[in-house]
Amino acid sequence: MVGVSHETGEEKELELVGPNNVRELRCVKLVAEDDSTHVIPITDGMTPEDFRKKVTALGFKFFKHANISAASEEIPWVESLFEGFTMKGKTEWVQPTGPNIYGPLTIKFTVNDRYFRAIAKIGFHYFLTKFPRFRGDEACFAEIRNFIMNGCPIDEIGRFVKQSREQFAYQLRAGDRLSVWGHLIGVDATYTGFRAKVQLFAGPESRSTVFTVQLGKNPSPIHYSEAYGDFFAYYPPEQRDDFDGEVSELGVVAHL
Repeated sequence: MVGVSHETGEEKELELVGPNNVRELRCVKLVAEDDSTHVIPITDGMTPEDFRKKVTALGFKFFKHANISAASEEIPWVESLFEGFTMKGKTEWVQPTGPNIYGPLTIKFTVNDRYFRAIAKIGFHYFLTKFPRFRGDEACFAEIRNFIMNGCPIDEIGRFVKQSREQFAYQLRAGDRLSVWGHLIGVDATYTGFRAKVQLFAGPESRSTVFTVQLGKNPSPIHYSEAYGDFFAYYPPEQRDDFDGEVSELGVVAHL
């Protein structure tokens, strides 16, 4: 997440550290010999060896500048990450005099095959709860099992998981909006195959992306169709006690 500092006008990388708390990303911003900029996030528990591997992987012999962003209590630890590096300049830390304000914000994120494998796993496990006649180790699920466990090249993910903004829940397709936040999952079986629909973090202000997971071909010679869906809804924060939410059945569109 990137925000513009109202004090300096500079773009700053930001990170969420709580439900309502954002701070500058704990990171090292390196300016390389060719003037390119590279950001290395400083993750919890990072060691000097971990940090050195990240720097070495960039492939540069030296860097002109290193701008560090960290909380004051983290300074000794962050400085220890530079053990073994030769530096010509002295590290200088500047502490803000007051709260920083950022905006507007630009949110960018990158996912790899593990994200889509997790989506596929959610859909596959949900399918097995709704179709208990299957165990999951049947031959028709061999490809989706292999994808979940081992992945595949990024350009082949569409064989297993596809994205769409088209709603699959009947209520949402009819124009209704959700009153609370939650996750919607649906599955169907037709003569041609099995599929799952996974829609995470949908709510009053968002009709999030719908992922379609191709689970496998239907081995049955009988022509039939079957579909199920549930909404995993969260209670408002002030109403959560022993349980965070509840599950209710969805009216799903036939032939998801």
